[in-house]
Amino acid sequence: MSLLAMCMPILPGKKEAWMEAVKQLNSPEAKSAADSIRENAGVHERAFLQETPNGDFVILTYEGENPVESFGKIMENLPADFADFVMDIHGMDVKSPPPLPSLVYDSRG
Repeated sequence: MSLLAMCMPILPGKKEAWMEAVKQLNSPEAKSAADSIRENAGVHERAFLQETPNGDFVILTYEGENPVESFGKIMENLPADFADFVMDIHGMDVKSPPPLPSLVYDSRG
């Protein structure tokens, strides 16, 4: 089992909109569809809110056989308006995402 972790900023003034989106994502109707996309991609996704004095961040983890490949599959199957949401909340273009993070320390490796 492999793990991919990513961190994305929540732009100033966008935390409430992000929290509302998470609330909607966790509704019974939406969660089932979102979970299905992740399951079909072969990965278990978790999202964490990290609040800091210098801004808020979303920490995402993807766990599976090939989380990088699974992340790509998830991006291909998200709703059409997701790209606009990510740009508005995080200031990132999902069509040309930043490089994936590199592992720099592992207490078990």
